[in-house]
Amino acid sequence: MKQSYRLTMMFVSLAIILAVGRWATGNFEFATSQFWFIAGALLLILLSLVDQPHFSKDANVFVNGATALVSLFIVPESQRLSLWWIFCAWATYLIIASFILMAMRSRELFLETKAIQFFSRLNRAIGRPESIFSAYFLWGIFLQFGYPRDGIVINLLLLFWAIFMILNVPIIAQTVASFFEEKKDVAATTGVVTGIQSPRIAEVRLSAELPENIVGKQVALMLDGNEKAADGTLFEDRIVKGLRKGRVAITAFGSKWSEVSSGGRIELVLSDVATPPTRPIGAVAAGSSIGKLVFEIDPRISLHAGEVVKVKAEDANSYYQIIAANIAESILPDGNTSQSVRVTAGQLGLWNASQAMFDPVDWVPSAGELVVVSQGDSVAAMPPTGRCLVGCVPNSQFPVHVNVQDTITHNTALIGVTGSGKSYLAFHLIEAYIGAGIKVLVLDLTRQHWEFLQPKNPTPLATANDVTAWLNGDSRLAIHQFANATDGFPKATADFAGKCFEWLQTNTRLQAGVNIPAKLCIVLEEAHSLIPEWNQVAQQPDVQQVNRAARIILQGRKYGLGCLLITQRTANVTKTILNQCNTIFALRSFDQTGLDFLRNYMGEEYSQAISTLPQYTAILVGKASSSARPIILKITDFEDRWQNNPTLQTPATTD
Repeated sequence: MKQSYRLTMMFVSLAIILAVGRWATGNFEFATSQFWFIAGALLLILLSLVDQPHFSKDANVFVNGATALVSLFIVPESQRLSLWWIFCAWATYLIIASFILMAMRSRELFLETKAIQFFSRLNRAIGRPESIFSAYFLWGIFLQFGYPRDGIVINLLLLFWAIFMILNVPIIAQTVASFFEEKKDVAATTGVVTGIQSPRIAEVRLSAELPENIVGKQVALMLDGNEKAADGTLFEDRIVKGLRKGRVAITAFGSKWSEVSSGGRIELVLSDVATPPTRPIGAVAAGSSIGKLVFEIDPRISLHAGEVVKVKAEDANSYYQIIAANIAESILPDGNTSQSVRVTAGQLGLWNASQAMFDPVDWVPSAGELVVVSQGDSVAAMPPTGRCLVGCVPNSQFPVHVNVQDTITHNTALIGVTGSGKSYLAFHLIEAYIGAGIKVLVLDLTRQHWEFLQPKNPTPLATANDVTAWLNGDSRLAIHQFANATDGFPKATADFAGKCFEWLQTNTRLQAGVNIPAKLCIVLEEAHSLIPEWNQVAQQPDVQQVNRAARIILQGRKYGLGCLLITQRTANVTKTILNQCNTIFALRSFDQTGLDFLRNYMGEEYSQAISTLPQYTAILVGKASSSARPIILKITDFEDRWQNNPTLQTPATTD
C-alpha cells in the first residue's frame, strides 16, 4: 500500500467520521469526550494507516495494549459492565505478554522456540489496530447510540467501518490505487516482482523488450519506483506460458525491505555494471545439507555429472560436484506446468591451494546463494610431496591425487568392468610405487602387467620360493603369472603373501609408537579368482587359503605390507580383504552386489552414478584421496602413453 494512498485514505476517513459525528451530536465535543471516537475511530485510523500499515511487531503490540487500556477509562463508571472487563483483560494480556516476549527474544522469530513463535504471532494478530480498536469502535457505537432513535447514525458508522476495513486490505488497496495512477506497461520497464520465495529469491516478470543474455546482471528492487528495497542478481530468464519470467537472488537488503509485504508494486532496475564472465546458473534450494547442494536450473542449460559448481561461503568459495539430476515439474496457478532440472551436487569443500586439495566445510550452504559453474581457473595442478597425480575433476583444472604411502599401508581397491580403464590406472600406480622406492609383487592372471611394465625390468617369479631372493635383490618389480598353479589360485596367492610376510618380519624392526612406511605392495589382478568369496571357491580347501591370505594382509600393515586389489566382480571377492581397503577407485560397474557394497563407502547418490560413468572416469573415496569426501575424477589418459611410447616415464610423484 503506497504512502500517498494511506495518507489520502486517512484524511478522507477522518473527514467522514467527523462529519457523521457533527451531524449526530450537533457539535464537535464528541471528538474530545466520547469513547467511540477517541478510543475507536481515531486510533483505528491513525495506527492502521500511519503507524502500523504493514504489520505489528512485539513493541507495537505493547504500545497498542497500553493505549487500549488507558482508553477504557474514558467510559463512564456506570457503563463498565462485563464487556468492559473483557476488553480490560484483553489489553492487559497484550501488555504483559508482549513485554515478556520482548525480554525473552534475542534472535529472529523463525529461530525461536515453537512456544515463542506461537504467542508472538497470536499477539500480533489480536493486537493489531484493526483487531482491538475495531472492537472498541463497534462497542463504543452501541454505548453512545441506540436503536431505533439513532438507527441512521449507527448504520452510517457501521457502513463506514465496513468500507474502511475492505479498503485497508492490501490487494484491494493496490487495485483501487491503480485506478488513480498512470498505467505502466511491463514492456516499458525492466520488470516487476511477482512473488518472494523466502528468504532470498524473488520471482519476476521481465519485459519482452529486454535484450538477450542478461542472466548475471545486477538489479535493484524498487518500491513505488523510487525507493530501493534490495539489490540482487538475475540468475534465470526463460519463457513460461508465453511470458518472460525470471528469478533474482537477493544479495543485499535495504532499509525499506520490510515494506515489500505491503502489496505495492516492486519494479526491477538493471544495473549498468558489466555482466561477469562466469554467470550464475541457479541458487541454493530446499533439500541442501552439509554434504549436499541442491539447486534448480533452466532446462536449456547443459551440464554434466562430475562438473564443479561453487557457492560463496563467507569470504571464500565452497565447491560442489554434480552427481545427480532429474526433471522437476511444478503446477502453475492457472493449471499449466513448468519444468526445471533439479540438480544434486556433493560437497568437495574449500580449495586449499598449498596442498592442492579440498578441505571439508562443516555447514550447510546459505539458502538462496548463487550457484556458479567453476573450472578451477588458475589452480596449481602439481600435487605436493609424496602424492601421485591420477587425474582431474571433469571439465576443470582441479587435480586429483592420492597419498602413495596410504594406498599401500591402508590397502586400495580398483573396481570396474572390463574396458573401464582400471588396468592402465593400475600400471600408473605401480610405477608410482616403484618411483617411491617401494617393492611391488604382481600376482597376474591376465599377463598384461608383464607386457606393459617391461621398461621397469620386472623379475619373473615361478614359485613362492623365489620371493626371498627377489626381496634380497635390487629389483623393485616382480611378476608371477600362474603358469603352474596346480593347487589352485587361492593357495598360490596365500603362499606368495606368506613368503613376503616372513621376509618383512625378519627384516623389519618394530618400535613402539613408530609406524613403518610402505615397503611392499602385493597387486592382486583379477582378485575375484585369487581371493574369492567363500561361496565362490572352486574347492573347499580354498576357503582356508583365502582366510590365510586375509590374515596376512591384516597383519602386514605394521610391517609396511599392503595390497592393490583389482577386480571386475566385487560380489565374488572375499569381503574380509575388500573391507580392509580404505581407498576405493570405483569405475563403471553394473554388478548390483558391488553397487550395494560401494553404497556403504560413498552414499546413495554416488553409488547410483557408477553404472553411468564414462570410460576412464572413476569415483575416488577413502583415506589416500586428496578429497575428504567422494570425488568423481577423469583419469589421466594413460592408454597412449603405454601403446605409443615404449620408453615409459615414471609418473608424477615425489620421494
